[in-house]
Amino acid sequence: MDKYIVRNAVKEDIPAIENIFAAARKFMFSCGNPQWQNGFPDHKFIAEGVCSSSFRVLVCNCEIAAVYSVFDSDEEYDRSGCEWLTGKNAEYLAAHTLAVAEKFRGEGLGRLCVEMAAEEARSRGKSSVRMDTHEKNIPMQKLLASCGFVYCGRLKPIRGEFLCFEKIIG
Repeated sequence: MDKYIVRNAVKEDIPAIENIFAAARKFMFSCGNPQWQNGFPDHKFIAEGVCSSSFRVLVCNCEIAAVYSVFDSDEEYDRSGCEWLTGKNAEYLAAHTLAVAEKFRGEGLGRLCVEMAAEEARSRGKSSVRMDTHEKNIPMQKLLASCGFVYCGRLKPIRGEFLCFEKIIG
């Protein structure tokens, strides 16, 4: 595998991030997954995430190969009826909006992003990483299971049927 670096996304990365998400929407649709088909994540969400330093990009040879976002918490997770491994009031890192650029699919970069999110959580003193994905996003469910995440329940249908996962980090 080539050498990759992870860094905070910057304003100049926004067009590449938007292209990655557009390709991800097409891929999800082709797999029968309705996730993100309403245009999410949109330009405003991406720009706000870049400005707040929530977006991370995985870069290979000066090219953005993958993107994901991290947050100190998630209100939907906190309100959910999920049975989190670390309990309701734990300090966790929420990782979201993971997508790999089309030309880099199949190289294990989704796994690398998940591992980097866990490493960031560890370095920030969090007890776990929490993620969710649509019930029809089978590739992401398989990825999370292979990375040691445990199914913890469903989000109430605030934004569709999403399955929640958590991984305790040590």
